[in-house]
Parts: sequence; C-alpha cells; structure tokens
Amino acid sequence: MAAFESFFSLFVDHKFQFKPSDIAIVITGGAIFGAVSQVILFDRLTRIWGEIKLIRYSLLLSAVLVFLMTVVHSYFSILLVTFIVFVGFDLFRPAVTSYLSNIAGNEQGFVGGMNSMYTSLANISGPIIGGILFDIDINYPYYFATVILTFGIVITLFWKKQENRSSLEVKADSR
Repeated sequence: MAAFESFFSLFVDHKFQFKPSDIAIVITGGAIFGAVSQVILFDRLTRIWGEIKLIRYSLLLSAVLVFLMTVVHSYFSILLVTFIVFVGFDLFRPAVTSYLSNIAGNEQGFVGGMNSMYTSLANISGPIIGGILFDIDINYPYYFATVILTFGIVITLFWKKQENRSSLEVKADSR
C-alpha cells in the first residue's frame, strides 16, 4: 500500500500526463470515498464476516485494483479504480488493528506497538523499493504491490479465529 500511495502522483503524471489538479481530485476523492465507505461498511462487514475474512477480502480487492492501475487508460477508469482501491485500504487497516486487539489479551500495548512499528517499516521500505522499481519500469511498483498484497492473502488463509482467553479459562475450569 505504501508503494501504491507513494508513487501514485508520479505514476499518473508519467503514464497519463495528469496535471496537479487531476492528481488532487483523484487522491482527495479516493480518500473521501474510502473514509465514507469505512464508516458505512466496516462495522457491518466485521459482524458479517469477522476481521480475518474482511482482511482477506480487502487485500483481494486491493490486489486486483492495484494491478488494474497498470492496464486502465481512461480518466474515468483511473478515477473508479483509485476510489475503490482506497476502500480496500481503508477497510484493511482498521480490520487488522481490531483483529490484533482482539487476540492480544493483556498484551494490547505490545501488539499495538509492533503493528505500528511494522507499518512504519513498510512506509520506509515501500517507497525505497518502489522508487528502484519505478526507475526500471513505471508499472513495476504496482506489480510489486500486487505480489505483496497477494502474499498477504495467502497468509490470511492460514489464520484461524482465536478464542478469547476468558472462554478458554472457563472451559479449563469446567473440566
């Protein structure tokens, strides 16, 4: 996600000759669309699917749309893809935070700190790797982001819903 967000302006400038006003419209519109979608959808989707499935589906949506950024050509399709990819990003982040908070038990501070550290590492390494890839080929940062998002989807396939510790203690005491 850091690679997508960091190189979006350069990408659409070089590939589609977007002006700063076009870039501002797409980023601002995408952010607003994503935030509104998050407010409307997040609670409903976590109740229907739970955090793990929401993370998985958000990653899947994001991976497909990040890849589509390399093949779209019209202004409208770029707007549409960008607006919807922000929805995937804006549902993914709180779902991860919620999931980690739920499974952390008494270690919420530590887990929250580790989540923040890994996010910071991604925000550092994503633009560095993306910049190197951008110099090779304009689409490579998006291909790289698609691969990383797909890897994230694979990881979620191995996650299992954790029972919270108090229900485990009750089961242990009842024996």
